[in-house]
Amino acid sequence: MQADLRIQVSDTHIKDEAFTVQEMVGLAETKLALEDRVPNAAGDVFDLKSWYGSWKSSRGGQHEGEPTHLKVEAVDEFQALMTWAEADSAVFLYAQDGEPLKKGYPIRLYVPDGSSECLNVKSVVKIWFLHDAALGEKAAFGFKNKVTLDELKIKK
Repeated sequence: MQADLRIQVSDTHIKDEAFTVQEMVGLAETKLALEDRVPNAAGDVFDLKSWYGSWKSSRGGQHEGEPTHLKVEAVDEFQALMTWAEADSAVFLYAQDGEPLKKGYPIRLYVPDGSSECLNVKSVVKIWFLHDAALGEKAAFGFKNKVTLDELKIKK
């Protein structure tokens, strides 16, 4: 684990920022036990939507409206995109047994009522709050497709 690892947060209407886990937790108004949203699961979480509201209001972004979508990216470049409505009960897990996460560090997204378990993304390092209805109503997930120039060369 890297104690200095920062989570990148982006929104069209607010300046991009990078947070430590502790800074994100400090901004969270609604903290609860994971089992309150995910049966038979343990840990300390904060509510995604209330966190977004706190971040937005603390940065002077009161009048732009809610995002249409949420996108997250994990340290292994796995990404998940979902509608804002699908994230209604979403939470970020940040600690278990009072300690930083061992599996899923730095934070892990849980979407209890999501359309797929693949929306539960571990090791989240990037979060985008998107304002683009053209992204549609279906959730999407998978690994980034990055191909280097060397990988594209034909080897004979």
